Amino acid sequence: MSEYTGVRREVLKDGAIKHVVIRDAGGTEQAIAAKDYISQGILPDLNELPEVSTENEFPVAGKG
Repeated sequence: MSEYTGVRREVLKDGAIKHVVIRDAGGTEQAIAAKDYISQGILPDLNELPEVSTENEFPVAGKG
């Protein structure tokens, strides 16, 4: 069982997933690649996460 929970997937204007934001039990959020989210078996399923638009190419530090 994963110690992380998926929060949202952030997508670019073209619909490509830029990264997935996950949260640990302490409430700290971090961004990871969608392929890593899937391979680590983090829940909920990637397709069930809310989708949020982002114009930033990279995750913004301290976001959350």
